[in-house]
Amino acid sequence: MPALNLVDYSPNDPRPSSLLSTASNLVLIDNYDSFTWNVYQYLVLEGATVKVFRNDEISLAELVGFRPTQLVISPGPGHPHTDAGISCEAIRHFAGKIPIFGVCMGEQCIFSVFGGRVEVTGEILHGKTSPLRHDARGIYMGLSQDIPVTRYHSLAGTHVSLPDSLEVTSWIPGVLDGGKSIIMGVRHKQFVVEGVQFHPESILTQDGKVMLRNFLKMEGGTWAENDSGRNLAKEKDLANSIKPPHNDQTCSNGAPTAGKPKESILEQIFQHRRRGVEAQKLILSQRPWDLQAAYDMSISPPQISLVDRLRRSPYNLALMAEIKRASPSKGVISLETCAPQQARKYALAGASVISVLTEPEWFKGNIDDLRAVRQSLEGMPNRPAVLRKEFIFDQYQILEARLAGADTVLLIVKMLDEGTLRKLYTYSQSLGMEPLVEVNTLEEMDVAISLGAQVVGVNNRNLTNFEVDLDTTSRLMHKVARETIVCALSGISGPNDVAAYSKNGVGAVLVGEALMRAADTAAFAVRDRQKRRKLPLKLVQISLASSSLRAANAAFRKI
Repeated sequence: MPALNLVDYSPNDPRPSSLLSTASNLVLIDNYDSFTWNVYQYLVLEGATVKVFRNDEISLAELVGFRPTQLVISPGPGHPHTDAGISCEAIRHFAGKIPIFGVCMGEQCIFSVFGGRVEVTGEILHGKTSPLRHDARGIYMGLSQDIPVTRYHSLAGTHVSLPDSLEVTSWIPGVLDGGKSIIMGVRHKQFVVEGVQFHPESILTQDGKVMLRNFLKMEGGTWAENDSGRNLAKEKDLANSIKPPHNDQTCSNGAPTAGKPKESILEQIFQHRRRGVEAQKLILSQRPWDLQAAYDMSISPPQISLVDRLRRSPYNLALMAEIKRASPSKGVISLETCAPQQARKYALAGASVISVLTEPEWFKGNIDDLRAVRQSLEGMPNRPAVLRKEFIFDQYQILEARLAGADTVLLIVKMLDEGTLRKLYTYSQSLGMEPLVEVNTLEEMDVAISLGAQVVGVNNRNLTNFEVDLDTTSRLMHKVARETIVCALSGISGPNDVAAYSKNGVGAVLVGEALMRAADTAAFAVRDRQKRRKLPLKLVQISLASSSLRAANAAFRKI
């Protein structure tokens, strides 16, 4: 139905849109909920032609005969197993054929259909708003973080039962016991199927109409068929990040530019961390002089040299294995990961360095993770060096890292002026830690060289637009002296990604997401155990079922 007789009384962009050809025959399943009217209204006002059916008043055969362009499953009372009528059956049939979107119980139906469990969350909410974190893809494209969304639920999908075919797309940070987040959205990894636990159609939800508009522009049954959505240009349309490409200029690292950013995710994180660190300095026992007094007592854990540990690797490419629960570009990766347990596995698999993300909001880490990681490595022969990977701008963060057991810290050239960078570099060295200095362009590499950095990490991911170019490391190699250890950072997922690095003289590779997303017991980088030869990295899945590490799936050939 067209929007001719509908008026939007909400304050959120009340202007009706023109009819959309992509949503010319949308079916909305009503699960007997008053919010179904709001969903209908928003869909129509965004240009959809909508037909509504009660969940017990249409058969699957009749629904199929209607030939819908999209399927939307409404909110509703009760549980998806007992109170959703035709909803789950419709999702099973149309998944992979047309775009599907579920709201509240509609999202729970999606979660259940693909094998997850919907259970009591520990919270009972009725009309409460919460700040939403999301992966900036699919329906969330173009939205900022921490937008208020309205919640009416006591049930939700559980992390432990999240099906392999689904990924978490949005969440409410750390409100459960133990700091776990509540799943607020899921997306099928292959099919155009998205669901949200909150209510985008509520007047209290910010940008709910934008979410529905994004959905209505989706076509076909798989993400591969869409120019918008989950696979759009390597997350270049992240919220608040960049403009689309508009010319043929190139960046100083030799790669094509993606245009001038309005405000990068890096800048957002940087400002957020500044506020967080300043607040932390006011906490008793965590004030700068408290940390200094503790350090002066020589109670920091024993440290090892990053440079020496990388050079002791018997293989061409030393492995820097990363513990990362989430990221701005990929969203949630593995919220349930136990940092010290993961670190122990990495160490046994032969990692030379364990990188620990300690940024709490976008990456879901903290300094306690690093402290626990260091404790888990105590007493190990030839243990890996521990890297604090963080957005560091203050000596306070470096001292905090050393007290927690870090052997090195990350300094990002892009986010620091040269004077501050030099000051932090020198301070880190004064604590016995040679920093890993991160660069992405030729100009930044020149800064690192002038600094005298012994270990330089080349980030293959542009921190302005988050696009990955694996050739970035190779393009910058000619600038560095032979004795400088160069590490390739970001975007590495398999042996084909690192073959060129071994030939170009790269000394180490950092692998994060590929290891964290393993479906088996763990996924590690392991090397041929013939230590007389230097062989490049190969990635396989391994099992820890026996006392020795054995390769369970030789997923990759030797490079």
